[in-house]
Amino acid sequence: MKTPATSRSSRAKKASAQTRSRPSRRRVQLTRRELHRAVWSRPLSTFARELGISPNALAKICDRLLVPYPTRGYWARRKAGKKEPPPPLPPAPEGNNEICLIAGSRSASRRPRTRLSPEARREQLIDVAGRIVAKQGLHALSMRSIARECGISEAQLYNYFPRCQDLLVALARRELEAMNATRQAEANRGTDHLTRITLSTISYLRQVEERGALIQILLGSPEVRSALRTENKARRRSGALATATRFRQQYGVPEDLALATTVILTNLCLRAGRLLARRRLPLATAQHLTLAMVTQGNLRIASLSKRERPAA
Repeated sequence: MKTPATSRSSRAKKASAQTRSRPSRRRVQLTRRELHRAVWSRPLSTFARELGISPNALAKICDRLLVPYPTRGYWARRKAGKKEPPPPLPPAPEGNNEICLIAGSRSASRRPRTRLSPEARREQLIDVAGRIVAKQGLHALSMRSIARECGISEAQLYNYFPRCQDLLVALARRELEAMNATRQAEANRGTDHLTRITLSTISYLRQVEERGALIQILLGSPEVRSALRTENKARRRSGALATATRFRQQYGVPEDLALATTVILTNLCLRAGRLLARRRLPLATAQHLTLAMVTQGNLRIASLSKRERPAA
């Protein structure tokens, strides 16, 4: 029968043996290229054990540094004689060095975590997506990169946006609504039809200068265009009807002619905006040409309509 002292001694020896069998917790400095080469030369579990960390921790490090690693079943396929060349190493993510330090012991999180309200978090996610798309294009956007930038997990991000396309639609909708609200507020300063369309045109082109490049990139996605098509058409239709009504009331232009004039001149402004967003036309030139055609077009139609009206 074992005495308590013997039992304690046995447990101590067992714990000592377990400690000796664990991999040493050391700090290893690797470049991203060295890390990429290592994870494709042996299984992730093997390399993680050499580093003194778990395979899951190593996978997270690779994710953070945008270092691709073999998927499940890769080594079994390779053992069976199936050769799959590793993917090339992409550029380092913005704000990360080419050199990483891997410590066997648990270190503090490198991402600042902040507790935000659901509304504030949603806006933050949209803001971050906008910055990534504006700087690097649609191809650089992923749920992983957004979550990393915001300091949250991908699982949390999926609670707000089930797909990356849903986030892009929300971003495009916000940009278009902000542009329209600013343009409308500026137009409302005018007291007559001609002043209102002048202020509206100037504001629209200035907003395009500021936001247009991002909106053009977003609308380059067929899914984003499709999701916003109905509401964009409704907004343009509503704006055209309101402008045509003021045109008709001030100048006595027939309703169908007022609407046709408004639609044609609005499309002219939109075309100038696309050229401006693509940097094919400077802002000053866009404003000069568009204002000349819009104001003179309205005045010309009003004058013709007045001459054609029968005398009272």
